[in-house]
Amino acid sequence: MKKRLETEEEYREALRRFLEIIENQLESDNEEELEELIRLMEIYEYENC
Repeated sequence: MKKRLETEEEYREALRRFLEIIENQLESDNEEELEELIRLMEIYEYENC
């Protein structure tokens, strides 16, 4: 996983993946990925919104 989201496209891709995990309630092994996506998106939003 990336350390930061640098472009709007990377942010949108992270958001798509986040929604996919939430909507499909995929296996619990995605918990770490979900937490990392949330962290990355929060940082991006703080810096760019």
